[in-house]
Amino acid sequence: MVELAILLPILVTLFLGSWTAADLISDNNAAAQASRAGARFAAELGNGGWKSGAGSSGCQTSGTDPCKIDVQIVDQVLPIVAPKLTNATVTEIDIYQPSGSGNSCTFASGTCPPNNGAYTSGELIDVYNVSAGVATLASWSFGLDKRGTSHPTEDELGVRVVFHYTSPTMTVFTQTDSQYSVVRLAPVA
Repeated sequence: MVELAILLPILVTLFLGSWTAADLISDNNAAAQASRAGARFAAELGNGGWKSGAGSSGCQTSGTDPCKIDVQIVDQVLPIVAPKLTNATVTEIDIYQPSGSGNSCTFASGTCPPNNGAYTSGELIDVYNVSAGVATLASWSFGLDKRGTSHPTEDELGVRVVFHYTSPTMTVFTQTDSQYSVVRLAPVA
């Protein structure tokens, strides 16, 4: 009885910790899958055929505003990630230009983009806050004019999904995490 009393809390903690770890890994994988799908779709859209001197139209506040393209990217990400996150909620979707993008980037190992394309402070970024499954634009600086699709100097584009995880078994364990993918934009046909 004494041995059981000593071992039972340890075994229960190990079991609940394993469950939490497996659940968090599953949610990370779902977010990674959604970011890859969004980045792949964004690369296909490129800059939407943007031409220098374009004017504002529809949701666009200026000729370089990427709202139409970004909404399509976000609409690609949310349906993939939302039903698969069992104990996490998406809080933000970012579309950004990784450092070292375009021109001199040859994609040789270790050359560019630096940091494997992870978002670093100061890069051009469009931020969409997500609440109750609805994404709203918080800020944008990665305009259509910054998304070069001319071969052989196509730019790269990154999509990052930020989510907040709460353990179903140990409610004291919460974590904000993110997954991202970077893909080179498709050349203009």
